[in-house]
Amino acid sequence: MAAQAGRLLTSLRAAKIAPEDLGAFAEGEAQAVMVDRLAVARPDDVVFGEWDPDSNARIHADRVWFVDPLDGVRSYVAEGRPDWAVQVALWEKDPEGVGGITACAIAMPAYGRVLTGRGATTYQPMSIIPGPTPGPLVPPRADDRLRIAVSEAAEPEFAEDLAAELDATLTRLGSGGGKTATVVEDECDAYIHTSGHHQWDSAATYGVVRQRGLHASHLDGTDLHYNIDEIEFPDLLVCKPDVADRIIGAVAQYL
Repeated sequence: MAAQAGRLLTSLRAAKIAPEDLGAFAEGEAQAVMVDRLAVARPDDVVFGEWDPDSNARIHADRVWFVDPLDGVRSYVAEGRPDWAVQVALWEKDPEGVGGITACAIAMPAYGRVLTGRGATTYQPMSIIPGPTPGPLVPPRADDRLRIAVSEAAEPEFAEDLAAELDATLTRLGSGGGKTATVVEDECDAYIHTSGHHQWDSAATYGVVRQRGLHASHLDGTDLHYNIDEIEFPDLLVCKPDVADRIIGAVAQYL
């Protein structure tokens, strides 16, 4: 489903639509494809996203899909930028009534690549992607310093101070899915976010990261829980397990 939406977004990116209208139009089209597909394949499931943020039906449901059809609109509408994504995650109750993310995917359509939980990465035919294949999201490592991905639009206020304290370098990218991918694929060691995110913005990130044995939490190290009343979370930390305590300890002074 993430790959299908990604292919649609890739084709729409080349459409003759004004840049100021392209993001909203393309996101709406991708959302319609994903929602319609779920309505046919899983008619009894609840689908949750920014188009219906106040719905309470999900709270009592056994299966809830968290859908972010276009993550990183600013990057998507900028010609040549690859740091945009499609994210989808399934939350399910187990027989004991405890819920969690059980399936998840982050598509990076510019690369024809889909990251899923359980350690799988699938590749879509590159022939669907017009133009030259983009280079890596971030340049190859030049040293062994920590590399931390942050938002280029809403960088944490303490990012520079934290980087100095940890002797780390900062990498600024446009989408949460893209920044997550850099950690999953060992291009960065951590991704720190402080400007708030909705459940549908990070459910796939949480699932992919945790199912692959990496660390995902609030910045203070407490766990993230999905399909709860609270729609928006204040922060997010994604990182390699061996640096989690070090980063959480260093960030504590800024919280």
